[in-house]
Amino acid sequence: MIYYCRKIEEDLFLDGNADKQQWKTAKEIRLVDNSTGGKPQQAATAKLLWNDRNLYVCFKCTDNYINATMTGYNDRLYEEEVAEVFIDDNRDMKTYIELEVNPLNALLHYSIHNDLKGNIIGYGRVDKNIKSAVLCDKLKGIWSAELEIPFSEFITAENIPPEKGDRWLANFYRIDRPKDKKAEYTAWSPTGQDNFHRPEKFGELIFD
Repeated sequence: MIYYCRKIEEDLFLDGNADKQQWKTAKEIRLVDNSTGGKPQQAATAKLLWNDRNLYVCFKCTDNYINATMTGYNDRLYEEEVAEVFIDDNRDMKTYIELEVNPLNALLHYSIHNDLKGNIIGYGRVDKNIKSAVLCDKLKGIWSAELEIPFSEFITAENIPPEKGDRWLANFYRIDRPKDKKAEYTAWSPTGQDNFHRPEKFGELIFD
């Protein structure tokens, strides 16, 4: 899986609107069932843009039952409904960041250490440098989120900020928990099981 991330010059104003003009120029990712690669019950998409200061990520999720109550920074958001970003800037597959945002605009930011033998440790980041915004429309059954990730959050990449043509590893996920139904796990690059921490399955993020 390869995603070519388009460069822009301006900073985005975050308001959660996935349909603003800048996002119309970005390539769309459609998330699929994380275990089977098939079409999910509820669709979700992601898009990315970048400039010399920030990486931007946008999610748009169909959701007929928005299931989220947590509002605190670094709450266990993955126990409810969430959209997730995993990024490995030096491609070592052992250290990467995990970002999560939920329909209430709560944010989780972890640094992950993974020995690729089943042992994973996540460290909660205390500096609140990631910006996010969410729009939630229960009548239409859609919620969307925007994330602004400063490149200062990445310290192991070959180039900070990236240069055109640089390749990082990344994956994008969504957890949907319908009322009285089994949770649905979707991904850009499926890991083949209900485990998002399989960096060998990450796709390539190319700065275009």
